[in-house]
Amino acid sequence: MAVEVSINAIDLEKDIALGLDLPIMGKSGTLFQLNYLSIDQALANAKNLLLTDRGERIMHPTFGCDLKNILFENINDDLAIIVEGNIARSFEYWLPYIFINKITTRINPDNNSINISLAISLKNNQIDTRSIDLIILDSTNR
Repeated sequence: MAVEVSINAIDLEKDIALGLDLPIMGKSGTLFQLNYLSIDQALANAKNLLLTDRGERIMHPTFGCDLKNILFENINDDLAIIVEGNIARSFEYWLPYIFINKITTRINPDNNSINISLAISLKNNQIDTRSIDLIILDSTNR
């Protein structure tokens, strides 16, 4: 079976940056590390969305996944489903060009933390994937 993969034309231009990478400071200590591939910029955008709470962004009150507020919900069997639903809805609205291949959520009641792992790709190229591992702790455990 043949699989059609489309590559963004902008990815072929080596001199055109698509945006800033996260964290803002690069590994070598330089500021403003740039992304030159669409999947790398999508990864930075996904991290930004995951780490932002709703109401935190000026003029975009619904931007974010509200993951920090979920830490204070009662721990039950439905909590992982709520977390994954929040992430899926936020990605569908704010980052519709990103396909979530897999979400894994582990709730740790011993230290009141949530471990989230995502595998993402671009909707037009689901072969090239990136992963995000995120641990959310309450403020007393930092």
